[in-house]
Amino acid sequence: MSEKTSVLIVGAGPAGLAAALELARFGIPVRIVDKSTEAQKESRAVAINPRTLELLDHCGASEHLIHHGIKLKGARIVAGGRVRATFDATRLPHRYNFMLALAQSETERLLARTLAEHGIKVERGVEVTDVVAGEDGASVRARGPAGETTIKADWVVGADGAHSIVRKCLDLEFPGAPYPYHWSLVDVDLAGEAEEDHAELRLDWKGPIMVRVPLAPGRHRVISNGEGVLSRLPASWKPGKVHWQSDFTVSHRMVKKRGHGRVWLIGDAAHIHSPAGGRGMNLGIEDGVSFARCIHAKASIEGWADRRQRRARRVVRESDAMQRLATAQGFMGRRVAPAVIRGLLRVRPLHDILIKHIGGLN
Repeated sequence: MSEKTSVLIVGAGPAGLAAALELARFGIPVRIVDKSTEAQKESRAVAINPRTLELLDHCGASEHLIHHGIKLKGARIVAGGRVRATFDATRLPHRYNFMLALAQSETERLLARTLAEHGIKVERGVEVTDVVAGEDGASVRARGPAGETTIKADWVVGADGAHSIVRKCLDLEFPGAPYPYHWSLVDVDLAGEAEEDHAELRLDWKGPIMVRVPLAPGRHRVISNGEGVLSRLPASWKPGKVHWQSDFTVSHRMVKKRGHGRVWLIGDAAHIHSPAGGRGMNLGIEDGVSFARCIHAKASIEGWADRRQRRARRVVRESDAMQRLATAQGFMGRRVAPAVIRGLLRVRPLHDILIKHIGGLN
């Protein structure tokens, strides 16, 4: 059995869905497949920045995301039990002058719903087993509910995550290394002094860091670069129901080349990095939207790949630096660094440059 399409997207995470939405907006025929038989239910990434909302506005998705998410006015750094610095997102000269907190499972659900409004549904339970790239198209072998099939596509987009089968079929290296931390997270109901309009980075004078991000009224994500985050919550936070918890490790990896011929990679298939700064999902969505715009404009795909590689290298480098700063131990890391950051943020032009950068608007 053989089928034909203009663009085949492998992977229905945020990056793949964003690419499909933008292609559909341009009227370009697109199919999106995913080997999972149902949408993932874990919250995973939780931060959506203003640049992403701007990119998804044209296809009608941003309105849905904002309606279901929580607008964060900014973030605070707390060290030694005191607020040492505050990032104020409301100062952004942008219509989306906030960070949006929303569980990735909800983001994917809403993007898929918007895509369905464009007449395209995610084809679930379809596993790609082989991809052969050519100069004028690509051939993809897959198996799904209807059995084995071969899909001929003008373009194939690998949006299938860190263990991408598309990347493996292209025989592209994915160099990098894991960070030397064992992370833990929990999505939990909190009462007490957990603010619902600000994220928070907590630095004790010793021990792991802790990051809290509101997810829904009364519910928060808490993540730490150490085990057992639930057992180390501050006394001022009153934990209730636990919705999800997980232990994991984090790596920083990036392909040396985005693809070749008519097969290209976006999102975690091309780059993974520290969660510091909340840039991963946003970077993948940028990949997807910009790819669709490149195809629509019939622009150079190699030029697109070069630009995305430069962007990804910068984000990986910055996320790594932010993690190293946040996790630094000793007097300099836990006492001097917060004081320096506080002093810098008091200089309004510097604060505004930094918050614009965090918002993806640099």
